[in-house]
Amino acid sequence: MKKLFVLLIALLMLLGPIGCSKPSGGGEEKSVITLDMSTLFIVPNLEATQKVEDQLNDYLENTLHETFKVHLKITAISDYFQKIPMELASGGDDAPDVVQVFNMADWVNNGYILPLDDYLGKELKPTVDLIGNIIGSGKMAGHTYMMPRYFGTVLDWKFIYNKELVDKAGVDVTKATSIENLGDVLAELKAAYPEEHFLVYCDQFNRLYALLDHTAVVGSLTATVGDSTKLVNYYETDAYKNAINKAYEFRQKGYADPEGSANTLSHDAVVMGGSSKGVIMGHSADTEGIAKMFTKTNTYGATFGAVNIGIDDLSTDTLGIGIAHYCKDPAAAARFINLLYVDEFVWDTIIYGAEGQDYVWNEDHTKVRYPDGLDFNSVPYNCVYSCGMIGNGFQGLEYETSDESGSDREYGKHLMEIAWCPPLYGFTPTTVNVMNEITAVSNVVDQYNKVLTYGDVDPAVEYPKFIEALKTAGIDKIVADFQAQADEWYKQNH
Repeated sequence: MKKLFVLLIALLMLLGPIGCSKPSGGGEEKSVITLDMSTLFIVPNLEATQKVEDQLNDYLENTLHETFKVHLKITAISDYFQKIPMELASGGDDAPDVVQVFNMADWVNNGYILPLDDYLGKELKPTVDLIGNIIGSGKMAGHTYMMPRYFGTVLDWKFIYNKELVDKAGVDVTKATSIENLGDVLAELKAAYPEEHFLVYCDQFNRLYALLDHTAVVGSLTATVGDSTKLVNYYETDAYKNAINKAYEFRQKGYADPEGSANTLSHDAVVMGGSSKGVIMGHSADTEGIAKMFTKTNTYGATFGAVNIGIDDLSTDTLGIGIAHYCKDPAAAARFINLLYVDEFVWDTIIYGAEGQDYVWNEDHTKVRYPDGLDFNSVPYNCVYSCGMIGNGFQGLEYETSDESGSDREYGKHLMEIAWCPPLYGFTPTTVNVMNEITAVSNVVDQYNKVLTYGDVDPAVEYPKFIEALKTAGIDKIVADFQAQADEWYKQNH
């Protein structure tokens, strides 16, 4: 028995540890990389999402022969900003490994996401090569923390309107060429339809006014104006002051949604349902394409038109994708992120859903359509409105009716090529030296900014209080700290 035991031990040593036996291919048990992605549309049900996940993992295993699986979670954008930071802080069992990054500076300072430096030369190299200088938006304090989305982040801003009502009133909407003269058109429409409003919310006016004098926001609290590299308090810029005054004026005249910031519906939901007969929105598609999209997807049978009122400047993009600090297999997570940029099937599946369930191919496999009896609003899984928020948005399926999304790849690239570039493009300040001031200032911004930008309150009364509270909270110290960082960054990069 003793000899048999010794022989058995020897045999086991030759074979290796039984506890490490591996599934097909002899590899270790596959890592599961959880992606939690926000959606601007209806959150798909779990069954529909599971089918998308199954098709994605079948492709990863049998086509790419990858060593990881993906678990897909979809969260409403309104919940994402609170839910994800809480999960990143706690790192629970179902917490995501890969997340959309909306506030890189805060998430880096809180230790929520990992630096990606170790993966740039291998796992993420195809993405790095693809996006070029855009990667600068993902860098802070000498390290790369996120892969910025590769998308038409330069938006063509439009006034989108119910064409039948506008034509019936004989109003020439082409007179609206910017936010400054849009009011003339809205006044005519108000006279023709006193009970209607042709705007949803006014919270985008600050962005539209920023285009007029090239006010470029840096780190959310500071800004440059024109070609100068001097940083100023963003909330003291002419662009911001003009925006809040115009927002209040339009609210008082009844041009915009009367609920203002109290209305929790999105711009899309309000205008698509007919509560508002017009909206200001930015897209990386031309006016004709957007008019077709709104006509196709609204729920009350309206025909829409659109007119351009401004084109974005380039801006350091704050939206990208990163790896949670507790991720057990960050190399696999990096490979998955890379696929969102360079593998069209992976990206298409996450955005458009599962073949057969959410779309079907035409006979020559060049375009898709919705399955019989289904449309944009009724397919089980639809994240098309999230196409510009993750990965490489310049790829995508082409529908037989090519008016289903708010983006156009070639037009989006064209907008980025013609956009004005601010002097600190690519610079993201770290808040590590002024974290107490950032917290205090952010609390003040939360108290005043929303009601001012929506036009809920009179700026003549509330704006001076806002500025005084910002200064008390330490905004000037933040500006000075960011300026020192910007000066050093500019020396190194120019």
